[in-house]
Formats: sequence, C-alpha cells, structure tokens
Amino acid sequence: MEALFSRHYVEWGDYEEVDDEVSRFFVVMGNFDCHGLQYRVEETQDEVAVAVITGTREGVNECTEEAVLGAIDVELENPVGVRDVVDLSQRL
Repeated sequence: MEALFSRHYVEWGDYEEVDDEVSRFFVVMGNFDCHGLQYRVEETQDEVAVAVITGTREGVNECTEEAVLGAIDVELENPVGVRDVVDLSQRL
C-alpha cells in the first residue's frame, strides 16, 4: 500500500460493480501527481461499507490546487448482490 500523508476521508459520489469481487468508487480529489487514494471496507450480510481515503504522496513538495475525478477499485470478499452499499466514513 502506498504511503500517504495528511490522510483524510473523502465522500464518494457513485460506484459501479466491475465484477463480482471488485467495485469502483468515484471521488473528487486533488491531482494525481500529488494525491493518492486508499480505502477501508467492512462487509456484513446486509451491507458493504466503504470509506475512501486521500492523502499526499510521499516525496511531493508542492501541489497545485485543482480538483479531478478519481476512482479506486475496492476488492470485496463477496459480491455486492442485494446488500446496501454505504459510505463508511460517515460512521467513523
């Protein structure tokens, strides 16, 4: 996992199922040269709770202030199926 500094949660706006074990979550974030993404996922029988985390990449000295659409693929233990997909960051 990439080292990120000044990490914080970002609200994801939408997601899509890539396949049975991967869902892609979309966020607005800083530019890719400066910022990276990580995730935290908690699965139960009833829901898939995902928190997306952004932070500054190691070795970056200056960042421009711009917003871009980013995406991160989240690996799941089981397919989403009929489970609710919720933003875990709202609970942390």
